[in-house]
Amino acid sequence: MKRFLLLGALCLGFLLNTQAQTVSKINYDAIKAAVTSPKSRMYYPALLKRYHANDTNLTPEEYKHLYYGWTTQPGYMPYRPNDKADALNEMLLYERFQEIATTGKKLLATDPFNLDVIYLLHMAYGEMNNQAESRKWLVKFDGLMAAIKASGNGRSKETAVVLNAPRDEYMFLTVVGLRQKGRPQLLDNKYDLVTLETPNKLNLTQVYFNIQKAVEKKR
Repeated sequence: MKRFLLLGALCLGFLLNTQAQTVSKINYDAIKAAVTSPKSRMYYPALLKRYHANDTNLTPEEYKHLYYGWTTQPGYMPYRPNDKADALNEMLLYERFQEIATTGKKLLATDPFNLDVIYLLHMAYGEMNNQAESRKWLVKFDGLMAAIKASGNGRSKETAVVLNAPRDEYMFLTVVGLRQKGRPQLLDNKYDLVTLETPNKLNLTQVYFNIQKAVEKKR
């Protein structure tokens, strides 16, 4: 759990230092053009192959195209049932770390951006004293989280944090030290407005998430 607290502390600066942040809205048209062109260095099949191989040399721009480019792929299922992924938490409770590693990798083969599973793999390998493997999954998690953080600060609709799936809201809030209060409110079939428990370190009462792609896919 110390690893999780450290990660939260590192991510905390994202929302605290909003004045220095350059908010970049995600241009899905540009991303789609890049990931579908075989001549592009962001060509998705090649990029995803590197991602699955835990390539530690992936750049922030490549992580952005991986995460948001997934919405253009046939395997994109933002409301995929989480029952198998949830079972990993029970395995963690009973310290079945090898089973977490085996099951988690199978889940990620078809659901490669499940942040919960990725982080559990990092923890499981750490508990098995395989620090090299643990580090690979943490690097992957950090790369994806950095891409999400760069999408917006969550303080308004215009600067909403852009997510592929509503499930990512919980992980994002957790790593920045916030706790959700009640159910999210869907606005304009595009945004989830999440009310936060107060007081909190960031002095925020709510966070906006843009889940437009997930809502469109669900229709």
